[in-house]
Amino acid sequence: MKKMQRRFSKNLIISIVLILTLFHNLNAQTSDFRLQTADSLFHTQRFTQSFEHYSDLLEAKQYSPAMLLKMAYIQEGLGDIGNAMYYLNLYFLATNDKAAYEKMEQLAEKFNLEGYRSTDGERFLIFYHDHYQYISIALAALIILMLSAMFYTKVRLQQRPVVTGIFFFVFLSMLFVHTQFGGRVDRGILTHNTTYIMQGPSAGAPVLTVTSGGHRVEVVGKKDVWLKIIWAGQTGFVRDHSLLPIEL
Repeated sequence: MKKMQRRFSKNLIISIVLILTLFHNLNAQTSDFRLQTADSLFHTQRFTQSFEHYSDLLEAKQYSPAMLLKMAYIQEGLGDIGNAMYYLNLYFLATNDKAAYEKMEQLAEKFNLEGYRSTDGERFLIFYHDHYQYISIALAALIILMLSAMFYTKVRLQQRPVVTGIFFFVFLSMLFVHTQFGGRVDRGILTHNTTYIMQGPSAGAPVLTVTSGGHRVEVVGKKDVWLKIIWAGQTGFVRDHSLLPIEL
């Protein structure tokens, strides 16, 4: 009886694995087919229909960088600069393509958009956040190296590991600051053509400014349906439906 139960359980597990594998393959084939359909519509300049397919694929997290670039192209052609900048930001996030960054700068200058200043500090932050994981690994490796050197100096050489100890605590402090405060800054794109930025998280709060879509802002908090943002060096609040987060 137990042998039959084990055999049944084994067959059940194999069947579930096969079903999940089949489902995954069918889903991948469906996505590939839909992407090919969307690309075909794009190349025949049926942009509205192709964009609908692209949007569904992006919502399902089944996107490609080329698809994001085409979505930006479509929205720019329609005159929707807010969404064009949103998809360009997603494309840049996926590829780190300098040409895309330059394109965003050009559009930002043309439409007087906030959040795209190309300063040395901005370039450093982009580099830093893009290599965040590698910096974490490097700091951890240095800490392990200093710890090993301290052990060797104290046990094998019978000396106090003063220098290596200092470097150990320096690298440890750097890793702590890096992991606690160095994560990618949450940013979003204001996509509505008329966006009210309030001084407080309420529709009855004083209006800080009224702006158009396309601006890139830093998101520093949330209260109910209000997102707390940094606007031109000041703190403001916008409704959550007015902003699309730059994330994949």
